[in-house]
Amino acid sequence: MKYQPNRLGTMIDCSRNAVASVESVKKWIDLTSSIGYNTLMLYTEDTYEVSGEPYFGYMRGRYSREELRGLDAYAKNKNMELIPCIQTLAHLNALNRWPEYKEHFDVDDILLAQDERVYLLIDHMFATLADSFTSRVVHIGMDEAHLLGRGRYADLHGVEERFGIMARHLRRVCDIGEKYGFRFLMWSDMFFSAGIWRRLLQAGNDP
Repeated sequence: MKYQPNRLGTMIDCSRNAVASVESVKKWIDLTSSIGYNTLMLYTEDTYEVSGEPYFGYMRGRYSREELRGLDAYAKNKNMELIPCIQTLAHLNALNRWPEYKEHFDVDDILLAQDERVYLLIDHMFATLADSFTSRVVHIGMDEAHLLGRGRYADLHGVEERFGIMARHLRRVCDIGEKYGFRFLMWSDMFFSAGIWRRLLQAGNDP
């Protein structure tokens, strides 16, 4: 789908409590497109099918690739761009409950940066999105990872400032997504907060 420089849209949270049904999403597309909206984001932490990751969204009411393709086509017919909004760092606590993924995590719901298993998982995410959506814009999350680098990462690599860990992780995520032709949106809170701490430490202030 052609890039839309002037987006007006909404985001549906499909990760907490009940996942919105396909029919409910279609009704929302009908409503919002009828009043001039041209964008809809589906916020899915682990509630979409990912090729090669059978526990991703398991028992969570995830969307299948076929359902996402159907929603994408439905939205496109209404002149609306359907954009995936995923998580590539934190907010994956539902995934962390499965033993299969324990080694993928730093602490709490935060993925372990600089771990190749994590980047293989993220590659599988992007591959599935590329197969399910016509939009080549994706929201990659990256928010509220306040304990980043304070768990297994510190055990493996030592204690580092969050800003550097974030920047390197973001570069890897974008490199993977670019293989599939994606451009990126993200939340900015972690870079603002990590940047502030970085400046304080450089100034010699006690945090």
